Amino acid sequence: MSYLDQIKGLKFKVSKVTVDGVDFYLRELSGKARLDFEGEKDLQLRGLKMMHASLCDADGNLTEKPDDFNAFMESVPNKVLLQLVNAFSALNITGETHLKN
Repeated sequence: MSYLDQIKGLKFKVSKVTVDGVDFYLRELSGKARLDFEGEKDLQLRGLKMMHASLCDADGNLTEKPDDFNAFMESVPNKVLLQLVNAFSALNITGETHLKN
């Protein structure tokens, strides 16, 4: 069995974030999704777009379209955005302690 066959069965981690009674779900990104944002030179904008792209339903199915990013940014209060970005970072960044055997 190839590695590709093995990893296709893996599930993406999903994190639930509740802000002011509204539940948001964020899914960890795939390698392809990360590559899709490499062309964005502004690191803050890249992070926000990646977070927006990771929004999903409770089952991990992605729900947002890239074309909706600007409308999303205009609609979301800053305190909600900050909590989503923090949760996204925690879900997608592996600390050094997780890499040690």
